[in-house]
Amino acid sequence: MIKAVIFDMDGVIVESERLHIEAEQQAMLKHGVRISAEELHTYTGTTAMFMFTELIKKYKLDATFEKIFNEKEEILFKLLEKETRPTNGVIELLKKLRQKGVKLAVASSSHRRLIDYVLRKLDIGCLFDFVVSAEDVVHSKPNPQIFLKSAQALHVKPSECLVVEDAKLGVEAAKRAGMRVIGYRNPDSGDQDLSEADMIVKDFSELVVEEIIV
Repeated sequence: MIKAVIFDMDGVIVESERLHIEAEQQAMLKHGVRISAEELHTYTGTTAMFMFTELIKKYKLDATFEKIFNEKEEILFKLLEKETRPTNGVIELLKKLRQKGVKLAVASSSHRRLIDYVLRKLDIGCLFDFVVSAEDVVHSKPNPQIFLKSAQALHVKPSECLVVEDAKLGVEAAKRAGMRVIGYRNPDSGDQDLSEADMIVKDFSELVVEEIIV
């Protein structure tokens, strides 16, 4: 019996992956690097610190993580001010799970400020029992730490958790945590290998709550 469902945020709760890519490309361009969406998609699910640290090394940039990250965040929040919308069917799914007494958590590699902004903007913060952000973990996905921390906070066993993820690294992290996984096929997340997921969906309205929590 599933007692808790843990949601990734970007690309799962909110349609933000395209905005992240755009902001990252603009930030990198400030430092003379024209980077493809395909390359950035390989980091989907990891923390900004991991991604930008790797890119700084790869492109030998004379910049700190903090500088590029802050530039990216400034651009991203401007984009989100214009457009912050939930993925199709996700809010209805969250409400149905709550009605069934299922515990809910957000486990996102984004920073707390961004998570709080999105949950407030979509007016769904009250639906979640716990939130884990990039600041709360040492290891980035595909390390399972973020999901194990979520289960511990919700007082449930990993085997009693279901994770919803749109990224290969997130699916891998959840499976390593010993949890069941629904892979959400979001076209804005790039060509993600979700084959390790127990189920793959393209629209949350396809899901029947009574079937996924047994």
